[in-house]
Amino acid sequence: MKATPPLVPPAERPSDSPWWLAPALLTVAAVWGGVWGYRSSPIVHDSVWLTLPYIVPLALVAASWQPPAHRNRRTCGLVLGWVGAMIALVYAHLATFVLCAVALVLWAFQGGG
Repeated sequence: MKATPPLVPPAERPSDSPWWLAPALLTVAAVWGGVWGYRSSPIVHDSVWLTLPYIVPLALVAASWQPPAHRNRRTCGLVLGWVGAMIALVYAHLATFVLCAVALVLWAFQGGG
């Protein structure tokens, strides 16, 4: 007769892969994307207040660090981290585009001259 292995509760089961590897890579990607985006934007070099919205992408990446209890939670964390890294990458250029568009609209309404 075969002995059955004891049941292990889901919280105590070892993960099949290290859960922290993807959030660590996404954190590095978000930081590098934010630094590159901020440094490469032509308008934002002297505007420190434009760095404040980087809190949102970093919070999304920080949410991906929560250890997953289920496989769905792991996927949700990876999506949050990836979205945060992408927002950090494009935020400065999007802010530059919006500020230039507002400047063009204001210039056009003043008569263009």
